[in-house]
Amino acid sequence: MDYLITPKQKIVAAGIIGNVIEYYDFALIGFLAVMMGNLFFPSHDPFLSLLGSFGAFAAGMIMRPVGALVFGHIGDRIGRRFALMSSLALMALPTFLIGFLPTYAQIGILAPILLVALRMIQGLSVGGEYASSIVYLVEQSSPNRQNLYGSFVSVGAKIGMALGSGLCGALLWYLGEDAMGEWGWRIPFWVSIIIAAAGLYLRRNLTDEYQPSEDKTVPIVAILRHHRAEFWRFLSVASAIWIFYYTVFVYLPIWLQGSAGLSKAEAGQINTLSIIVGVIFIPLMAMVADKVGSFRVMRIAALGLAIGIYPLMVGMSIGGYWASLAGTIVMVIFLCAFQAPIFASTVMALKYHGYRASFTAVILGSAAGIVGGLTPVLMTSLEKLSGDPYAPASLIAATSLIGWIVLRRVPA
Repeated sequence: MDYLITPKQKIVAAGIIGNVIEYYDFALIGFLAVMMGNLFFPSHDPFLSLLGSFGAFAAGMIMRPVGALVFGHIGDRIGRRFALMSSLALMALPTFLIGFLPTYAQIGILAPILLVALRMIQGLSVGGEYASSIVYLVEQSSPNRQNLYGSFVSVGAKIGMALGSGLCGALLWYLGEDAMGEWGWRIPFWVSIIIAAAGLYLRRNLTDEYQPSEDKTVPIVAILRHHRAEFWRFLSVASAIWIFYYTVFVYLPIWLQGSAGLSKAEAGQINTLSIIVGVIFIPLMAMVADKVGSFRVMRIAALGLAIGIYPLMVGMSIGGYWASLAGTIVMVIFLCAFQAPIFASTVMALKYHGYRASFTAVILGSAAGIVGGLTPVLMTSLEKLSGDPYAPASLIAATSLIGWIVLRRVPA
C-alpha cells in the first residue's frame, strides 16, 4: 500500500497517528466521564463520582511531564524515530486493557486503583509521543510550512477525538444508556488496538535524518541553564492554550448539560461537531501563521478570548441548542488560532537541534499534562464552590490575558 501515498504524506501520517490514539482515548474519558465515575468511583453525590473520574484523567495527564523528560531525552540522544516507535508501543496497551477492567462493584477499591495505574502508564507514553511527533514533523518540513506541518499533530488529535466521541455517541444511540453503562463502554477501548496496529505499520520504515551530537550535557539541564527566558515564556503561553483546550473538548460537554440545559445526546453532538470544525480550522490557521507570523496570530487570539469568552458563555447558557452550537464553534476557531502556531514556534525557539526534543517535550508536556490535565477538575470544583456557572470563563479570560501580555514581548 506504500505506493498509494507520497513520501511527504507518509511522513505526515506516521507523525500524527500516535496523537490519533492519544486523543481518541481522551475523548472516551471525556464522553464517558459521568458513566465511568459511577462505575469506578461510586458515591451518593454525583459531583464526587464525576470528580473521581476527572481525577483519573488528571493522574494520566500529570505523568506527561515525566514521559516528556524520558522520551525527550531519548529523542535528543538516540533519535526521533526510536522515540516515536517506543512511545506508540507503550501507549497502545493500557488503552486496550482499560476495556477489560472490572468495576468497583466487582472488585471494590482495586478497580479505581487499576484504572489510575493504567492512566499513568498512558500519560508516561503520551508525554513522549506528542512532542516527538511535533519535532519530527517540523524538522521534516520546508521553512515556509513549519506551522502547517506542526499543526498536523493537532489535526491528528482532533481526528482521534472525533473518532472517540463519534463512536461513543453511535454506541449510546444504538445500545441505549443502560446497556452502554453495563458493558458497552468497554467497546471503544477495545477498538483502540486497531488504530495502534495501523500506527506501528506506518512507522515501521520511518526515515530519520537527525543525527545525535557528541554533546554529553543532559538536554534539560542545558535548557534551564542557558534558555530559561525562552522556557518560561513558551510554558506560560502553552499553559493558557491548554487550559482553554481541555475546557472546550473535555469539560464543556459536561457544562452544556448542567448550565445550558442540554441533554447528553445534544452535548455529545456539539462536541463531535466542534472537533470536526477543529480539524478544518487548525491547518487553516497554521497557514495564516506561516504567511503573517506565528506570534501575531496568537496575540490576536489571546486578546479575543480575554475579551469575548465571558459574554460568549453567557449567551450559550441562555440560548439553547443552536446558541450553544454556534458559541462552541466560535470557541474552537479562537482555539485553533491560539494553538496552531505554538507547535512549530516551540520547536524553532532553539536553533540547536540537540535540545529541541527535550525543550518541546517538557514545555508542551507540562502545559498539556499538569495544567491541562487538572483543568476539568479545576473547572468542576470552581463552578461547584463558587456557585457561578460562568466561573470557568473568568479563569480562561485571565490566563488568555496573561498569554497576550507575554506574547507582546515577542517580535511578530
